Amino acid sequence: MDISNEYKNYFTAKQLPEVVKIGQASYVSILGTGSPGTVVFYEKKKAINEFLTALVQTYAETDLAFLSDIVEIFYWFDEEKVGYVDIGNFYTTVDLALLRYRIAIRIPEFITSKVIEQIAKQRPDISFAKNFEHFTYTAGTCVQILHKGPFAEELKTLPVLQKFATENGLKKAGMHHEIHLTHFELGQSQEHLQTILRDPVIQQR
Repeated sequence: MDISNEYKNYFTAKQLPEVVKIGQASYVSILGTGSPGTVVFYEKKKAINEFLTALVQTYAETDLAFLSDIVEIFYWFDEEKVGYVDIGNFYTTVDLALLRYRIAIRIPEFITSKVIEQIAKQRPDISFAKNFEHFTYTAGTCVQILHKGPFAEELKTLPVLQKFATENGLKKAGMHHEIHLTHFELGQSQEHLQTILRDPVIQQR
């Protein structure tokens, strides 16, 4: 099973905003706090790729063999402390030191928390091994758009997504979600990047 082909609609977006329905998905993941782009952030991103490789190898040469390597990140703030943060100004309203994130890679439904715990015990050489966990999430109704280019230019793309949501009577109602369709590393050029920007929404009252 190639996860990106198995769930093709999940990993697809247009360059114009759209409304989509996203069902339940399972991930291996690791939590973090602070601004994305820090050394620790990239260390965790590297570690999750290593952890996923170990997970894939566990099922290689079996009927449950699978492939998955698309890194996703969920971002949010503690709104009880900082207040409501909308789509369009998500990265500009609050000090990013207060940002919380979950780096994740989607996995097949048959993989359980117990399997992830076993991998962590078997591979203590992987950084943060004990911190990896199983995560299940249902985003539901979302607005999304495909962003091309550097992460910094998302500050121009997110207001476009916000405008679309507002015009359709929708309001942000969950974690900001970024799906990194292209591999990225610290210090590399970002001109080639393709990133799905996705936000769960509800009807405004």
